[in-house]
Amino acid sequence: MHDILAGYPDAVAYPDTFQRELMPTWLRSVTAALGFGCPDLGAGYHVLELGCGGGLSTLVAAACNPMGRFTGVDVDARQIAHAKARAAALGLDNVDFIAADLRDASLREGTEDVDFIVSHGLWSWVAAEVREAFVAIVRERLAPGGLVALGYMSHPGAAQTQALHRLLRECARHVQGDAVTQVVAGLELLGRLADAGAGFFAEHPGARAQLDAMRRERPEYLVHEFLAEHREPQHVADVMRAFAGAGCAWIGSATPLENIDVVSVPGAVQPLLRQLPPGPLAETTRDLARNQSLRRDLFQKRAERLAPEARMAALDAITYAALPGAPQGGDLVFDTRIGPVPGPAERFAPVLAALARRPHRFGELRALPAYAERPGVLNQVVQMLVWAGLAHPLRDTPSTRALPPDALDGVTLLDAAGTALVRAAA
Repeated sequence: MHDILAGYPDAVAYPDTFQRELMPTWLRSVTAALGFGCPDLGAGYHVLELGCGGGLSTLVAAACNPMGRFTGVDVDARQIAHAKARAAALGLDNVDFIAADLRDASLREGTEDVDFIVSHGLWSWVAAEVREAFVAIVRERLAPGGLVALGYMSHPGAAQTQALHRLLRECARHVQGDAVTQVVAGLELLGRLADAGAGFFAEHPGARAQLDAMRRERPEYLVHEFLAEHREPQHVADVMRAFAGAGCAWIGSATPLENIDVVSVPGAVQPLLRQLPPGPLAETTRDLARNQSLRRDLFQKRAERLAPEARMAALDAITYAALPGAPQGGDLVFDTRIGPVPGPAERFAPVLAALARRPHRFGELRALPAYAERPGVLNQVVQMLVWAGLAHPLRDTPSTRALPPDALDGVTLLDAAGTALVRAAA
C-alpha cells in the first residue's frame, strides 16, 4: 500500500478546482484598485503556476487569454501527464506543464523572466525547504513589476483544524485500505467524539461547524487537505517577511473585499487599525479581527504606487460585465466573514443597471451621476460586486478561443456557475 504518511498524499489525485483569483484579468483589476501597476496583458506575458495539480486553472486561463503564455508545475507526474493530455485535446499552443519538485534547480535557473507567479493550496501543505525553494524561484525568475498571487491556510482561523488534522493522520495509521477509506474512517471517529461531548468541541464551537463542512466535501479533497504530513497554517507576518527577502512587497489581497476595512473588519476594530503602521502588525491584527483561515496575498517585485493620474487611467481602462444572475438593482446584502453587510441600492444599483445593459469601462461608470467626484466610492462598489460574483473584469480584446462542452474530461464547467467561470476568465 502506498504510504500516504511519508509526506504528501499523492496516491489520490487532487480534485479539479478552479481559482478565479489566479486569472490575469482578475489580478489586473485588483492591483489597479489597490493603486499599483500590473504587467501589460495586451502584450506577451508569462504566467507560472506552482502546484497546478491537474491544470484546470492553468488551462482555463490559457484558453481564454491567447496573448499570454502559461506554465504549470506540479510534483505529481501523473497529474502533469493528465494536464498535458487536456492541453493537447484543446489544441492549446500557449500552455506547457512540467513535472518537477520546486527544489529542482532548473525552475529557478530559467533564462526567461516571468510576469506572474501564482499558487493556491501549496504553501501551507509543504515542508519549510519547499517554501524556501518557492521564494527562491520568485527571487530569480519574477520580472520587476511582476506579481505573486499566493493562496494559503492562515492563522488564527485555521489553527483549530490542526487538532482535526492530527487525529485524521493518527487514525489513518490504524485503518486498512486506501487513503479515501482512511479519511472517511477518521471523519467518523471525529463525529463520534463531537457527539459524545468531547471537550475540544465544547471549548471550540467553530470546530463542530468545521467538521460539518468537512463532511460535505469530497473525500479525495480531504485526503489532500488533512493527510499531508506538513500541513500547517501560516502566520501572515512570516509570509510577508519571506517574500520581502525576494524583493517583493505585500500590496494587498486578491480577495477584493479584504482590501476594504469598512466591510471586512468589525467596526469597533477599525479605529485600532488606523493607529497601527501598515505591514505585518496591521495584517496580523486584521487576521485576528476576521478570524482569518485563508489568505490570498498579492506581492509585487519592486512595487511602487501609481501616481493619482496613472491610477485613475489604469482603472478607467478596465471593462466590467455583469455575470449571470446578477440583480439589476435593489438593496444587496453581502455575506462576509464578519456577518451580513448591507449594500444600499443608491450606491450599488447604478452600476448594476448599467452592466445589465452592456459591459462598461470603469471610466464610463465614473461618469454616472451617482459617482460624480466619488471615484473611490465607485472603486469599492465595483470591487465588492466582483468579489460577490455579480460582475467581472473582461479582457480588452475578445477571446479567439472557446472551450468545447467536453474539453476538460467531464469537469462541470457548463452549468450556470461553470459558464460564468469560463466567461469570467475571458
